[in-house]
Amino acid sequence: MPSMKRSVKLADVARAAGVSQGTASNVFAKPELVRPEVRERVEKVARALGYHGPDPKGRLLRAGKVNAIGVVVMDDLSYFFQDPFSREFMCGVAEICDARGAGIALVSAVDRDRAAWGIDSALVDGFIIQCLEDGDRLIDLARRRGLPFVAVDVDPGPDASAILIDDRGGARQAAEHLLALGHRRFGILSLEIHADGHAGLVEGARRSASLYGPTRHRLEGYGEALRAAGVDFDRVPIVEVANDQGGATAGAVTLFDAAPDVTAV
Repeated sequence: MPSMKRSVKLADVARAAGVSQGTASNVFAKPELVRPEVRERVEKVARALGYHGPDPKGRLLRAGKVNAIGVVVMDDLSYFFQDPFSREFMCGVAEICDARGAGIALVSAVDRDRAAWGIDSALVDGFIIQCLEDGDRLIDLARRRGLPFVAVDVDPGPDASAILIDDRGGARQAAEHLLALGHRRFGILSLEIHADGHAGLVEGARRSASLYGPTRHRLEGYGEALRAAGVDFDRVPIVEVANDQGGATAGAVTLFDAAPDVTAV
């Protein structure tokens, strides 16, 4: 039965080149400290033995810092590049990481098992958890990993940092602005309310039971302002759309077919 080939270690290179392991290590980590003729001899031996340098994972783990941030989202990896908001979000993260000389690791949580593996094994110093659903589970995974994290669009509780927006208050102000302009016939184009692929007019209990906190809070904010002005919010048409150009276009057509007298959206 053939034996498995043993991996070549730095100690093997040092022994074959006739130098100490410290000198061999400096050849790869601090070459300016090694005389050129010694450096060339060690590099030649390393090539002959098939040694390609120290394992960077081991060096980073020994240092206790990898100088990278993990960004976790609840969609597949293509979401980072396809979704308009996600692209803007990642540009902001990348700008700061560039300024600090740090890297970024993308972690998809669309699959529960893969999410757990990604958070448990990612070589990062901390996480940004950007999620609109299942955020509590991802936060629990990050806590279990023991690395610092910042949650976005989900409240992790008083013991962790979060970036939250007053979606209800912002939506209320938007509706109040349109009311102040004299509008009374409203329609709403809404982001996804549930993760079931539905697009079109929203009826019944679906209107107030959004899986996604920001969407639910925005609808509540619109409703507060319109009801206060005497507008029957239950009769305001709400159209659920996908977050892309095609979805928005189709949603607008549906809205104006259903309520052609709408003056404010």
